[in-house]
Order: sequence, then C-alpha cells, then structure tokens
Amino acid sequence: MKNSRRSAERGAALLVALALIVIVTFLGFGLLSRSFLSSRIAGLERWPTKTFYAADSGISAARARLRLGRTDAFDFPVGDFRGKKARPTGRPIEVQVSPLVSAGPPHPVTGNQVGGGQGSGCQALYLSYYRTTAEAQHPTTRSRRVVSAAFSLGPAPLSLGPK
Repeated sequence: MKNSRRSAERGAALLVALALIVIVTFLGFGLLSRSFLSSRIAGLERWPTKTFYAADSGISAARARLRLGRTDAFDFPVGDFRGKKARPTGRPIEVQVSPLVSAGPPHPVTGNQVGGGQGSGCQALYLSYYRTTAEAQHPTTRSRRVVSAAFSLGPAPLSLGPK
C-alpha cells in the first residue's frame, strides 16, 4: 500500500514540475516578444524624431542668420552619423527653411531696457518680430516634419536690423 501511494506522489510532483516549466516558458516568450515589439517601435520612431530635430535646427539656424541680417530662404542637409569613425551613412535629411517674414511693425522699447548696453541712452531701441517655417524630409523613409516659429530681434536700433 505504501508503494502505490509513494509512486502516485512521484507522478504528481512530475506534473507540478512540468506545469511550472510550461508557465515559466510562456512568461519568457511573452517578455521576449514584448521586448522585440518595444525595440521595433523605437526603431520606427527614430527617423520621425530625427526629422523633427532637423527641422528645429533649421529654425535655430534662421534665428542665427537673422542676427546677421539675413532673412532669405536657405536649405541644408543633415547627415546620419553612426559608427566608430562617425562617417555619414545613407541619404541625409533635407531641410528647407522659408524666408523670414516680418510679423508686424517694430515696437519701441520703453522703460529700463533703453540704453541697457544697446547704444546710447538717447537712441531709440526697437523689437522686430519675424516668423518662418522649416521643413525636414528624409527621402528614404519618407519621414517629414514641419516646424513654424515666431521670434523677435532686439532690443536694437532700427539701423542694426535686417536690411
């Protein structure tokens, strides 16, 4: 009687062990597939994110050119630098920036900003407002992003603004 009971217990232990192995295996496959899915999503977001930042860099470049008095349209490529030697790979992102357009008449600066290191105290200072749009496209992935911005230049004398 003891032998038959003991062999039945051994069989139950084997079934419990097999059930646990199956459960752990399914959990492992579930975590592995979730990891692959997350990696794929991150890969799919790579180029849209890069094109957004390329368009944003176009806005920054337009702001820097405005300080130099340049309001014309321009374009430039943004390469994808990867690898140990950081050489560009693949086709670059193409960025086109529209001309800077005046967003209204210059506004005179009043109060304690007049003469704040921007000319003499009797010289009138103005804020000039501009707007522009930058579009970035990656031809291979067809990822496209557009960023628009409005910003000011000044306070400065009108003679220092863009021509």
